[in-house]
Amino acid sequence: MRAAVFVLACLAGAAYADDRDVQRALLQRDQQSAEFAAGARRGEMETLHQQQLLEVLVSPQPAEYLRGMMAREREQLSRQPLPLPGRPASNLDPIPLKGFGG
Repeated sequence: MRAAVFVLACLAGAAYADDRDVQRALLQRDQQSAEFAAGARRGEMETLHQQQLLEVLVSPQPAEYLRGMMAREREQLSRQPLPLPGRPASNLDPIPLKGFGG
């Protein structure tokens, strides 16, 4: 009887570890897709992804929750406008439109 319980416990532990590996692989696939789509922000995305992979390893949260949260973080980063080349944006003056609209 003890042997059967031990075998079942080992199988459950192996299944849990396998599930974590599958979730990590899914997260990495999501990250690769985001990096490809990011283009100019690739360096920032890579840094974010390294932080996220470390968080997955140590977090007690369910993997599905973490994956959704990390997708939202990537989306926020990808929606930020890219800085203009040259001087900082704070030094830019708007150009008023004259004679537009009547």
